Amino acid sequence: MYKAADYRNNASILIVEDDLVSANLLAGILKKSGYDISVASRIGEAEDILAKQDFSLILLDIHLPDGNGMDLCRKVAGNNGFYSTPVLFVSASEDLSSKIEGFEAGGVDYITKPFDGAEVLARVRTHLRLNRAYESLAALQTERIQSLSNTQMSMMPSPEEMPEARFQACLRQIMQAGGDFYDVIPSGNKITDYIVADASGHDLGVSIWTAAFKTLLMEYASVIHHPGEICRMINYSMQKVLPESMFFTAIYARLNRLSGTLSLVNAGHPSAIHYSASEQIASYCLQEGDVLGVFDNVGFGVTDISVQPGDRLFLFTDGLTEHNSHHDSSMAELLKTCQSTSNLPLEDAVPAIVDRIFTDNQMEDDIVLLGIEV
Repeated sequence: MYKAADYRNNASILIVEDDLVSANLLAGILKKSGYDISVASRIGEAEDILAKQDFSLILLDIHLPDGNGMDLCRKVAGNNGFYSTPVLFVSASEDLSSKIEGFEAGGVDYITKPFDGAEVLARVRTHLRLNRAYESLAALQTERIQSLSNTQMSMMPSPEEMPEARFQACLRQIMQAGGDFYDVIPSGNKITDYIVADASGHDLGVSIWTAAFKTLLMEYASVIHHPGEICRMINYSMQKVLPESMFFTAIYARLNRLSGTLSLVNAGHPSAIHYSASEQIASYCLQEGDVLGVFDNVGFGVTDISVQPGDRLFLFTDGLTEHNSHHDSSMAELLKTCQSTSNLPLEDAVPAIVDRIFTDNQMEDDIVLLGIEV
């Protein structure tokens, strides 16, 4: 895979030019200015060099003995690892259509032969500076996203932190931080609350609102309040602060291991899956409800079911069931997969479910799968 070079200390330039005089002239001009230079006279030779070495910039002739430089430029520009390396065309053709084609192929500049040394240096320096600024900005954005991701991940407890809660989570995000999240909250003696929520939208900004949701959960989650009441209080607060057209879906499960009861409250979220250990059958706990943060008077799906040791509950976001256009078949596939992994320990079953679902499918949305064992 071709990659852009790290040229913080120096810059390496590849010249692809079959005319020996032009190649030597360009190499001489650039070497005197302190650049590391490699030269290729054919496309095949250039590809071999690019496979072994990274470059800060490429000077590329259009008409080469074994092909068109435009094709090499398209290949370079289309390579994910090499997308930011500037390609400058050097050609005797002054035809406007050739210049336009060069830019469309991914080139950033076009130098016409015969060229002036000072002009070549000026253009090379300009594009190296622009590319360095671009790389610095990209690195800064990556650092910010990673920081945001780390902050968001720190809000979600790990199974090791709460072994008594007996849960396992799998979180996979397209942009490192997003609107899908889960929480596990001890709310009483042998009573644990499990929440999975999904904020509308897929940009990084929604992660700010998940932090707000988390804050409200920590404020309201208690055996003093029924899960339905907690969802109503969150709805009331979120309605006052969420931007227009934004909302949350959520499913709230309260498991009382002393009484063997499970209370489920659904706020516009995919229904939970309950695996019965005694019957060895997985089934959906079908529910409907209003989303959070939009309506004044909300109605939620509320279900209470009896559970016993060995049973499992799976809460998840819609990325697991909406990865293709056949929603019903996706739901059936998830149900079957949850049942077929029942022989695995929970810590192995949860990631295995996600891996099996996405064996042949590309993730298009963030996903959370939270597995709970009674």
